[in-house]
Amino acid sequence: MLDYKHIEGRAKELEGQILALAEKADATDADRDRVMSLTGEMHALEDVAAEIRDKEIEELRAQVAAGQSKSLGGTQEDAVKRAYLDYLRTGQIMDASLSTTDANGGYIVPEPVHAELIEKVRKEDPVFGRATLFRMTGDTVMTLPYKSAHGVVTNATETGARSEQNAPTFTAPTLTCYDYYTDQRATQQVLDSVEGIEDMLLGWIYEDVQEQAGADAVSGNGSTKIEGLFAGTSKYTTKLSGSAGALVNTNFLTVLFALPVKFRKNSVWLMNGTTLATVAAFAYPSTSAINPLATQNESTGEWMILGKPVLETDSAPAIGASNYPVALADIQRAYAVGIHRNTSVLRDPYTATPYVRFYGLARMGGCAWDYQAAILLKSNNS
Repeated sequence: MLDYKHIEGRAKELEGQILALAEKADATDADRDRVMSLTGEMHALEDVAAEIRDKEIEELRAQVAAGQSKSLGGTQEDAVKRAYLDYLRTGQIMDASLSTTDANGGYIVPEPVHAELIEKVRKEDPVFGRATLFRMTGDTVMTLPYKSAHGVVTNATETGARSEQNAPTFTAPTLTCYDYYTDQRATQQVLDSVEGIEDMLLGWIYEDVQEQAGADAVSGNGSTKIEGLFAGTSKYTTKLSGSAGALVNTNFLTVLFALPVKFRKNSVWLMNGTTLATVAAFAYPSTSAINPLATQNESTGEWMILGKPVLETDSAPAIGASNYPVALADIQRAYAVGIHRNTSVLRDPYTATPYVRFYGLARMGGCAWDYQAAILLKSNNS
């Protein structure tokens, strides 16, 4: 089998050649073409190395998982789901074991329904859909250790003495889930008349909650809401654009190569639409429009910057002297989210007559995880 470390080494050599060409003061058109060519070759080598490495990991996981059986769904899950939908439509009392134990009241959305809805809306979210997900069932605060520095590795001859080595350094970010709640309403006549209205109500609740949680996972302050990825300026690596209150075309290549190779394969750019419009007008490395910094796939509409996909999010900061409007991240490694499985809905037919209120409550959280896996670009020169 090919050695992925050897391939990664070759990619690193190409990176050095690219940086040398990019830094030439008297770069020619041929040099710029060479930069683009070498960048494509480097990305291809990185992808091959990652595929080989991932295959090895998958084979190991398969060996570990051998013999494990899958739980079987059946009529019991169907019955629970039906009972819950009947509760939403009619208010029919359910088994007390499904009720919440806190002051919010209501019934916990059963797993068959919860899993279906949360996965549907979560996967569409640019951060929640790519971050590492922790499904929480107990406390709403969790410590997430990760190795922030490698242990010391040395070498010896076959029979040589071995000295004791230092252990790796671990850092422990805290993932805190916050309450996200919403209030949906419908008349009892609508509930009695419209087929499938229960599923629609649940869909609205989950969509609204996930939309707000997703916005906070981008730029939330971490006080009474999720701490967003763009708020991790004291944790992730940061770079300067080189111009106060503006972005500069040449710094995108600097950011790309500042991200460690092991995170680069799965990295994406994150920014809002206005920022993308600015970047789409850039060329690299010259001012000629022949080599646009950002390109668009005409078939899918997807934007790419230096070969990496762009994810748009309206919640990303705007370009400004104090802001960090652009992020490059392997989101799965850089960010962690928590979703508490005990999402609940309280049916209230009394306080907003003639409407029935549906008070939906979910507990969700997010935090920076591996601080090396993301870079934030500040639109300033200091």
